[in-house]
Amino acid sequence: MTRSAAMLVVTGALLATAGCAADATATPDELRDPCALLPADLLARLAPGARPTASANLGDRSGTRECAVDLTSGTSMRGDLLVTVGVDAEGMYDETWRRNRCSRIAVDLTGEGPGDNSCVAVTPWDGGETRFDGYAWRGDTYEVRVAYQVVKPETLPAGAEADLRGVLASAVDSLPD
Repeated sequence: MTRSAAMLVVTGALLATAGCAADATATPDELRDPCALLPADLLARLAPGARPTASANLGDRSGTRECAVDLTSGTSMRGDLLVTVGVDAEGMYDETWRRNRCSRIAVDLTGEGPGDNSCVAVTPWDGGETRFDGYAWRGDTYEVRVAYQVVKPETLPAGAEADLRGVLASAVDSLPD
């Protein structure tokens, strides 16, 4: 083997390994099922009698897992609870994305956590619903969302805000390293 051929082989091997090692983002199938973050006692308080339903939209480099709870199924309440965890290897959840999500719920982005950035809004009864909306991010790669909308009764159950903030924090903690 000539010296030139040997250099090409070594260079090719180095480039191949560098390309593989450069992306440490978890694959979407490594996201944890967010329904596991809703223990029975929490569901009994926020959605008595309702059952969570898991779904996923997973690609090779980005995707989401979601847990939806329809409060009208088996409860005396009307509304929805949704927990979503997402990953995007291309860094879709950048500062512009994060600020946009926070502006949709009429609050400012904060670096106080959970995660690297987050925003939470509790909206009292407006004639149609009472809401809790929370987003949290880890870098530009991971996003977590917790949404709870109640139409009946007209107020959140006692302790709901603290419970939902806890779910938001637990969802961030559940993200792959």
